[in-house]
Amino acid sequence: MSSYLPILMDMDMGSSSSSDSSNSTSTSSDCKISMLFNTYTIDACFLSSNWQITSKGMFAGSVIGIFFLCVLIEAVRRLGREYDRWLVRNAATSCCPSVVSAASLSELGKDDGVNVAKPVIQYVPSWPHQLLRSFVYGSQFTAGFIVMLTGMYFNIWMLIAIFIGQTAGYFFFGRDT
Repeated sequence: MSSYLPILMDMDMGSSSSSDSSNSTSTSSDCKISMLFNTYTIDACFLSSNWQITSKGMFAGSVIGIFFLCVLIEAVRRLGREYDRWLVRNAATSCCPSVVSAASLSELGKDDGVNVAKPVIQYVPSWPHQLLRSFVYGSQFTAGFIVMLTGMYFNIWMLIAIFIGQTAGYFFFGRDT
């Protein structure tokens, strides 16, 4: 019975050869890419052949960079939530400051046993505010997509950096949720 999935799917992503004499003298080695969990360090490539690891220091820098990119994603998410809260808070105080003030809410219904709910205010951001919100969301989405594509190289060290980076980022920036 034949299997449709090979046991090991290593891909050799070598550079293309050219008749130009300047390219024939290059001594770059081929990219190591595996579709299974791997621990490649030297000659591993991520996202493109331009991101080919040529030394242990470059690999360590890449792992550390991915870690901090994951932390930055959580920081940008927090920034977006804080900006949204700021917009709603400003809209509520500019719309109806007497209704929304904390003193008026605490005084209302003190002696009559009536529970007081905060008024619901529907807010639609202005176009400039929505443009900034979209930029924050787009940068978070793009960085997350880059991290996801990097994780698809199944390099264990990169995956560990992603998992720990996202966890650390949520630890530092996710307390408000």
